[in-house]
Amino acid sequence: MESPISVHVWTLIQQAINVLVVLLVLHHLLFKPLHQLMENRTRFVEQSLAEAKSQKEEAAELLAKYQEQLRNAQAEAREIVSAATREAEELARRRRQETEAETQALIARAKAEIENERRRALASIRDEVATLTLMVAERVIGRELNQEDHRRLVQDMLADVNAREPKVGDLQ
Repeated sequence: MESPISVHVWTLIQQAINVLVVLLVLHHLLFKPLHQLMENRTRFVEQSLAEAKSQKEEAAELLAKYQEQLRNAQAEAREIVSAATREAEELARRRRQETEAETQALIARAKAEIENERRRALASIRDEVATLTLMVAERVIGRELNQEDHRRLVQDMLADVNAREPKVGDLQ
């Protein structure tokens, strides 16, 4: 009887051959395609990482470019606002000057008109005083004055009124 733990050489060789054949078949059908699949996957991951890095760098460049454009646009906007503010201030200054000039001209015209009206009023008053004086003189003297007396009395009266005339700027 043989021992249950006995080693048969032929069985051992057959089993070793079977294991080698299974390993060769597994290697050829499973390990090689699996290895190829793993290499492809590794290449794909490396390529994806390289593309991601490239896209990240490109995105960083675009971001820097857009930020620069934004800064330029903001600077340009500030310059436009500043220029518009300067123009508005200049326009307001010119308008103030024009208004001041118009006001001064209006005041000067009004003063001149007032002075003209004052002179006209004084002339009218002189004429009226001369006429009244003649009327009073005719009544006092009781006769009509001749042309020469009339002229002399009017000149005397006007000289007297001119001597009493208020100076320019006196409003009485």
